[in-house]
Amino acid sequence: MTIVHGLNQVPARTTIAIAGGGPSGTYLALRLAAAGIDSVVIEPRAEIDQLRPRAKTTNARTMSLLAGIGLAERVRETAALPVSYSQDVIFCTSLKGHELRRFHHAFQLVDADYELSPEAGQQIPQPQVEQVLRDAAAGSEHITYVTGVRALGTDPSASTISVASADDDEAGTVVLAARWIIGADGGTSRVRKSLGIAFQGTSAPRPNFNVVFTSAGLREQVSIAPAVQWWVVSETISGMIGELDRDGTWWAILQGCEPINDPAEVAAAIRTMAGVGSDVDIEVLATDSWTARMLLADSYGGAESDRRVFLVGDAAHLNPPWGGHGFNTCISDAENLAWKLIAVHEGWADPSLLDSYEEERRPVAARMIADAAANGKALAYDFIDPQLDEVSAQGDAVRARIRQALAVKDSEFHSEGLVLGYEYAGTSRVAPGPTPFVDAVEYRPQALPGCLLPHFRLAGGASVYPDARGFTVFVTGDASAHLATEILERTAREHSIPLRVVRLSGPDAHAAREHWGEDLVLVRPDLHIAATASASAKTDDGHDDGAGDDGAGDDGTSPDTVLAAALLTAVGMSTTGDRASRSDDSAPRGADYHREVS
Repeated sequence: MTIVHGLNQVPARTTIAIAGGGPSGTYLALRLAAAGIDSVVIEPRAEIDQLRPRAKTTNARTMSLLAGIGLAERVRETAALPVSYSQDVIFCTSLKGHELRRFHHAFQLVDADYELSPEAGQQIPQPQVEQVLRDAAAGSEHITYVTGVRALGTDPSASTISVASADDDEAGTVVLAARWIIGADGGTSRVRKSLGIAFQGTSAPRPNFNVVFTSAGLREQVSIAPAVQWWVVSETISGMIGELDRDGTWWAILQGCEPINDPAEVAAAIRTMAGVGSDVDIEVLATDSWTARMLLADSYGGAESDRRVFLVGDAAHLNPPWGGHGFNTCISDAENLAWKLIAVHEGWADPSLLDSYEEERRPVAARMIADAAANGKALAYDFIDPQLDEVSAQGDAVRARIRQALAVKDSEFHSEGLVLGYEYAGTSRVAPGPTPFVDAVEYRPQALPGCLLPHFRLAGGASVYPDARGFTVFVTGDASAHLATEILERTAREHSIPLRVVRLSGPDAHAAREHWGEDLVLVRPDLHIAATASASAKTDDGHDDGAGDDGAGDDGTSPDTVLAAALLTAVGMSTTGDRASRSDDSAPRGADYHREVS
């Protein structure tokens, strides 16, 4: 399907209507398309504005999700700055001044194999990621991508969305019917407002001013080491500056700065912040004034729409940019919702599974917002000292003090605990288990229910992560040959739940035991753990006595039985064997039940 334009291109009906073709909406459409599910994307922009870079960091988790739909390498190829360019954020007094503190391997930028995830982070402006996603959508037979149109609102009772031209409110409207409607239409979401859902939260007290500019001579003036972001602490103008490419295109954020209308004044401000003279050329390409907002929707839509409408991304939460979590959180929203929509559509999950989308994702967004807001209270201008640039013993002492004070920014740049450590422990669709360790900075891989499956590479070099088609149970115990999964497999077959059994052996089994510490690990399509179990000691007659770490065996049940029950809980199916009802268009697809890895 090629991208089409205009109101007359909107069809009358689809399976899933997605209002908004930004990162979360387009990723969701691609994830659904991989399962053969049709969608219509409603997007006002005919072209993506490359001069509004917005987010510039695609974190390790998002890169792994993009790899899951075959686009991680395309994103890296598109990026003008390879990871080898720099993995640092540097605080300094100017681009020609004193370095104050360096944060190495910021944003999971690792120019080597990244142990914690199949993919490291990538520095790339958000519009370029969006373009990669849009190009992929244009090639999908399951996606109708309509530009030049926007959503006006939704009628949940009729399961319809009203669509108008993006340019003319008077040009009429069309109504698009869908089984589900997704509001991915940004912070001013018409879908959210039509459901009567409000944002709660605050805004920062001071604005910021974005600038995109070109300069042929600035790079040769820089004496500070390469960085993906230089944070300039200056009495005159403080903020951030960085290269968008190696061909002279730059970006800057003047922190706490009111809008500047005159391009000559903007150029002068950039020179002042960079610490260079008026002889350095600066051509302003675009400016944008904005205020950081910390907003979270009261609901993600399912409760107000009888599970017909859901909000994702900026329509559900607005994150301050400090830490780069906004765009990345949006993609994780879409991943969580995608597998659940697929499961219900194909008939192997009860519709009540969709309730867990808000249950799981809204607390994650609240946590991301809180951490970013805390980082927003320590911006570059908060570290100003008049003696920072002095070449003297007193200047050295001041710089040493500021270096220590800047430790407060660690969670902004080293946020693996947020990026990889967000979890769904204690929620309704994962088994009970211990409370995971949670920290914004430190990520401790934990094979606990609700946590992301701890990553490692198999002996052949491939990631242990399975694809996102369905559930996977890993059998990792030293005695894996006799660990039974027959009950679990039969349960999956009876309910048409896609399940593959992966029996690890040799070095792979040893690595799994080191990383997970469990004999059996049941993993959801989003790679979060649904349940774990440990094999019991064998009795004299060769049968399991049923002991297990997460309650398996406490009542005499085997680990296999416990995981079978956990599988049904994960998809909301009845443990009595009743099948979930299906619409005529949602018959189950063929399920892959078994795959051996050795």
